[in-house]
Amino acid sequence: MNFKIIALPETQTEICLHRDCNEEGQEIVCIKTFVTNSAGTELMLGTQAKFNNASCAQRFVADYSEVSAKEFLQNCLKEEKIWTN
Repeated sequence: MNFKIIALPETQTEICLHRDCNEEGQEIVCIKTFVTNSAGTELMLGTQAKFNNASCAQRFVADYSEVSAKEFLQNCLKEEKIWTN
């Protein structure tokens, strides 16, 4: 699997994952979401995970769950000190 979107209904947020290669040719998975902060500004949050090969990256996307998506969102919000409505 190369792409997945997980919808989190309680926060009306979607977490998007997609497999790619970085500039060095390494396999990566990008994880991104958009949130609206308490001031009404829409922000994009994201991170990358690096893998040794395409198979591992594809398995990561396939295995990524709603629980993982919720943890990603909470960690990003906490790390960036973002308050949402």
